[in-house]
Amino acid sequence: MKNQIHNNSFIRCVVSIRWAFYLLNRLGLLILAFPNATSAQTEVRLRAETRAFTRLPIELKPCQLRDQATKELGQRAVDILDNDLWASSVIAAYQTEESRANPEALRLELALSRPSSPIRLAVQTQISLVSKKLTLEGQLLDMVTGKTLEQKVYRGCPENLRLLVHSLADDIVNSLTGEKGIAKSRITFTAAASEGKEIFVMEYDGTNLRQVTNLKTLNLTPAWSNDGREIVFTSYQRGNPDLFVVDLIASRQSYLIKDNGLHSSPVWSPDGKKIAFVSTKDGNAEIYVMDVYNKHLQRLTQHPAIDASPSWSPTGREIVFTSDRLGNPQLFIMDAEGANLRRLAIDLKYIDSPAWSPRGDKIAFVSRGPGGFDIFIYDMIGETLMQLTNNAGSNEDPCWSPDGYRLAFSSTRDGRSDIYSMLSDGTDVRRLTYKGTCTSPAWSLNARPAEDFLCKE
Repeated sequence: MKNQIHNNSFIRCVVSIRWAFYLLNRLGLLILAFPNATSAQTEVRLRAETRAFTRLPIELKPCQLRDQATKELGQRAVDILDNDLWASSVIAAYQTEESRANPEALRLELALSRPSSPIRLAVQTQISLVSKKLTLEGQLLDMVTGKTLEQKVYRGCPENLRLLVHSLADDIVNSLTGEKGIAKSRITFTAAASEGKEIFVMEYDGTNLRQVTNLKTLNLTPAWSNDGREIVFTSYQRGNPDLFVVDLIASRQSYLIKDNGLHSSPVWSPDGKKIAFVSTKDGNAEIYVMDVYNKHLQRLTQHPAIDASPSWSPTGREIVFTSDRLGNPQLFIMDAEGANLRRLAIDLKYIDSPAWSPRGDKIAFVSRGPGGFDIFIYDMIGETLMQLTNNAGSNEDPCWSPDGYRLAFSSTRDGRSDIYSMLSDGTDVRRLTYKGTCTSPAWSLNARPAEDFLCKE
């Protein structure tokens, strides 16, 4: 996934207060590189924002092997960590061998800011394998002072090495930035299979693809539960588009809503207690909310127009949705109880599929043009509009990564519909699937059920 060390002009860096002081003392860097830096004591973090941010370089040293651990196993761990840290959008990891091959290209970008005292961060991994029990140890090092800045140990088995490395990557990102990372997150989507469209799941970078349903009918618009254990989706299993839930651990499917009319576009609230969705049960497409525990329904919209595509704000206090009540589909925001309705004043004629960013400051959506759909971002604070895709097929269904730095979406840019991801400024586009029929991606939070870490006997 990694390409080369480069600037990300838009990316925000949130540095934990502990590491901020350490790095400032060691580098004299961040304030120099971040002229618009501000502090936010209520967040107990030092938040620095800049248009000249550069990724934090970290050298990945060759994995040290113990007991029955093989060279292949160690190199696999380093490669996974390399990819995970790059995907964090705030770290530029490079392996020691890369540095030896091209030291000038991998020169610390921090040095470009003329730090008072250069720093060299490195990660040393170690793997031990005894009777199919694997132990992964990771150390974050300051190579100038020789200090160990952080040390973590993870235990599992060779089968879940990838998940153990994901945990190490997320802990490194969290230690340096206060962010939770995205390495353990997954993406679900729909794709053609057998006699219909089925639900699929893959890791954030397209690896470990697996089919979740095999219902041999249309299964659409999947959405994750907050704990990453369940997926809710629309299924035509009984001929009517009802809402189903599949438990990924128990491999068990059950009805969530079985009623007359269409039920689609479900999305869990940030606290996991409610699900917003679209239903025509009362004759017209309206937005409803269901209490997950007692199944009580609340109708939020009351209008003869079509109301669709709900997306929760990260606080759970508001919902953005699409409505054609003014003639063409436009974006509207209402309180979570359906009150205080207002239109987002965006100067585009046909708008759909809103997705509220995890930070709450942006809404991604699609707009239809002569060549198909393109993805835009509306900045809620600056009230500005940014077009992310252009002249690259039809691009639809944007959804945010849990850290808010990337978007997944479906696109026909390579001829057929597949899932891609890109940074939230439209750069670093990466193709994740190659099935040609993939649509409706939904990105999970960076959480995994505890059962995913267990070793199979």
